[in-house]
Amino acid sequence: MLQRFLILFTTFSVTLTLNSQDIPVFDSEEFQLSLYSTESARQASVDLNHYFSEVLGQTINVTAVEENNQILLSINTKTLNEITFEISSDSENIRITGGSPKSLQRGIAFFLESIGIIKITEMDWFLKSNRRLTFPSHFYKKSEPDFVYRYLYYPGNFNEKFRNWYQLDQIEEDFGVWGHSFYKLMPPKDYFENQPELFALYEGERNPGSICYTNSETKAIFKTELTKIIQEHPNSEFFSVSQNDDAIYCQCDECEKLNSKFGEERGAHYVFLNELAKAFPSQNLMSLAYLHTSKPPENLHLVHNLHIIYCPISLNRGRSFADDPRSAGMRSILKNWNSTTENLYFWDYTVQFTDYFSAFPNIHTFQKNYDYLKSEGVKGIFSQGSADIPSHFYELRQYLLANLMLNTEMNLDDEISNFMKMYYGNAADHILDYFNLLTANQINSNSYLDIYDNPVEQISTFLSPEQMSEYNQIILKAETAVSDKPKFFDRVKDLRYSLEYTYFQQSKFFGKDQHGMFVKKPSEDGFEVRPNLTNRVADFTDYLNAKGVYEIAEMGLSPDEYFQHWKEIVTYANISPKAKKASVKLLTKPSEVFNGKGAYSLVDGIRAYKDFSINWIGWYGNDAEIQIDIDDIQAQRLRINFLEDQRHWIFTPKKAILFGLKDDRKIKIETLNFPEASENYEVNIVSKNFTHSNLNNFDSFILEIQNRDELPSWRKRKHKQPMFMIDEIEIY
Repeated sequence: MLQRFLILFTTFSVTLTLNSQDIPVFDSEEFQLSLYSTESARQASVDLNHYFSEVLGQTINVTAVEENNQILLSINTKTLNEITFEISSDSENIRITGGSPKSLQRGIAFFLESIGIIKITEMDWFLKSNRRLTFPSHFYKKSEPDFVYRYLYYPGNFNEKFRNWYQLDQIEEDFGVWGHSFYKLMPPKDYFENQPELFALYEGERNPGSICYTNSETKAIFKTELTKIIQEHPNSEFFSVSQNDDAIYCQCDECEKLNSKFGEERGAHYVFLNELAKAFPSQNLMSLAYLHTSKPPENLHLVHNLHIIYCPISLNRGRSFADDPRSAGMRSILKNWNSTTENLYFWDYTVQFTDYFSAFPNIHTFQKNYDYLKSEGVKGIFSQGSADIPSHFYELRQYLLANLMLNTEMNLDDEISNFMKMYYGNAADHILDYFNLLTANQINSNSYLDIYDNPVEQISTFLSPEQMSEYNQIILKAETAVSDKPKFFDRVKDLRYSLEYTYFQQSKFFGKDQHGMFVKKPSEDGFEVRPNLTNRVADFTDYLNAKGVYEIAEMGLSPDEYFQHWKEIVTYANISPKAKKASVKLLTKPSEVFNGKGAYSLVDGIRAYKDFSINWIGWYGNDAEIQIDIDDIQAQRLRINFLEDQRHWIFTPKKAILFGLKDDRKIKIETLNFPEASENYEVNIVSKNFTHSNLNNFDSFILEIQNRDELPSWRKRKHKQPMFMIDEIEIY
């Protein structure tokens, strides 16, 4: 019959018991559990004792002699590789051995999980039982992760114990130089002014955003700088040689020859990387396959020490990329990469980067995605989340992703349910209902889920006002279920504030309509902000500040800045009742992606603010023609608002021309010219007024807006065109 170790919660004693209910447990005092470790595993024994102390309040006696009734810790590099651990037991001892300190830590975590102690977040533990913790005798397991490299960019990554528990890797330790690195290896500030030929000839001009791959001095500088970095970081496993975070590449004659031979705009890039890797045969170079370099080169196999991280940034995240028809191109590229390199890694984008706190229901895709990547021979995963910032369901996300990188065959649904019970206590069933409803609504809508989405983008799918109301009712039940348990109530409150944030963002879009941020004043003309709404935004800001949140999106914007913007919107967006409402027809269709509420966006009585995704209408690479009917309005001035957001290729137009319609004639009234653009990455709103004295002579107008002919040099990119965006058309 099976014998088991029994660890008693109160005394940490071990007793042997037969696996039979009618045989009594032996006296626990006869078998004291102790801990022994080899010298190389000494830190692991300290950590194991720390776990016991943190969770149970007591520690195990550490002995210097190997004997019976012990947990025996050791590192064995002869029979185990560095990512493998081995755990075994007989009737007397438990042995945990790792091929490295990191894999030994994972072996310890497996042991603790087996007896009922689980690290569920960077701050939280779960104890399955407060009375008995058991581990079987005559047990054996040898285990290694499904992926050789596992990086998880979530708050848990910044906690050493969470990293150790899930055997996660750490870029800061593993890379001598990391990420987009061209500008680090050959800084433009040091070279561009005097030696522009070292940099990319792009769209007819030298551009510091990338390098000339075929320039011999460029190669020499890279080799010299890499040699220096390798000497400074002799223990680093990888050195990143990756393009900057941009789509610029060299189009000089020599580079274009390589591009033609080995693959469009990426050929010279991979020839350069191969040559560089050959110069450092004993080092592992790593490069991001990203934007214009995301496809593998043609007819070029990469050398053995060049590692590739494939970064498919434009994917539908609402369905697994393993079977989504919209991801067929990505699957084809991945297969081609597999035949181009033996060292293929994958960069997975797993959150919504524009709005960390809004719902992003993609968790149901994780297991199928990672199982597919494993089957395709991917060696490692870089899972990018919200960095050290909390985000919607981030605790669940990092828990599942950390486990999946160890074992893709885990049952996702079971683990989600288990996590809910561990993390939300008596509110678990309600939170699971919320999670399942949110996920089902996304799946049923079959909407494209982009990592740069926002709550307004999904206003007619899984974040519709009707569905938001359902989510709110479920969260109310969850709050009630744990109203007397502050720890669990605070965790539910995180999801409550996610709904709040979503409502705030959507209320800007709805404006003065139902669900909008403005309501009619009760005793006079005009609108005012919805009662108590600004106080709710202030509460949200205070909540984020109390949690130490310093930005609510990848591109920045602190909680205090968000609140300041809110106050500015309250004042700016609420158009005076003196403005008269015209009738508008869009004679030229705007961009499909940036069409707001259609023509109604231009006469809905609110001005859009500095977020191009809310209420602005854009024309991409073409002109616009708009008909404005004012009927019997006595017009003296016509105001139009334009957006300038150069980071997103949004510029003011070249000119705007107002024509009046009279007796079937089109009469030019006034032309407004815009100045040449100057480089500026601040977001600005530019208002223009037509104030011609003849406005009252016409009932209708045609507004022609001429787009810029081309992008200015500093934002010129292949396949990109200028966009202009307009908002409210106001008649005074």
